[in-house]
Amino acid sequence: MTAPGSDLSSCRIAAGVGVALIGDKAVVLDVRHDRYTMWRGSCASALQDMRSGKPCPLSHDDCRTLERHGLLTQGEQSTGPWLTAADIRTPTSSAVEGPEAGRLRPLHLLASVWNCIRARMDLHSAPLHQVLIDLPAASRGRTTRDLVTHARAFDRARRLAPVRPRCLPDALAYARMARRKGFAVDLVFGVKLHPFDAHCWVQSGGLVLTDPLDKVRRFEVVLAL
Repeated sequence: MTAPGSDLSSCRIAAGVGVALIGDKAVVLDVRHDRYTMWRGSCASALQDMRSGKPCPLSHDDCRTLERHGLLTQGEQSTGPWLTAADIRTPTSSAVEGPEAGRLRPLHLLASVWNCIRARMDLHSAPLHQVLIDLPAASRGRTTRDLVTHARAFDRARRLAPVRPRCLPDALAYARMARRKGFAVDLVFGVKLHPFDAHCWVQSGGLVLTDPLDKVRRFEVVLAL
């Protein structure tokens, strides 16, 4: 914890912590503790400044409060795989709103169903933070046309999986499959207020891969990887 009189200029948002700015509020996702919190006033302003890289006149009281909640770190930040809202393009289209995939190949159907089930098992048996950092690294090289076909096939297969639809494990399942096939995709977490709700989806550039466009646009990006 920061001691009185210490230099606050080295305070950074901790790795695995994302901030979404909605009006005068800051909504924070801390994946290490699998929780959302909402901040107002000077703490919200400080989080906003730190997220955007601006000089932050952080008071000792605010610093202690945010550190007590595990949201700040001292010195250089190890960013790891984490992305912020600034790294994610505003979505402009959705792969799942086009024509349905044709006949599903049995192996693709089995792989999709298995990954949906496995994602639920992983989230039940391991901390969210560990499940996320174990995702395969994002790749580059496959074309957008191939990605659209792949996403539509997964969307159709997911509806045949014998599990209730849930955004986090389903998005996690697709991100794993897409990255292993060489597609550059991001797993994105978003939030909204009035009422509060959280959502997770997969995106590549401005293309949403697991949801209709209008659904994703209701949410502000809080964190991605």
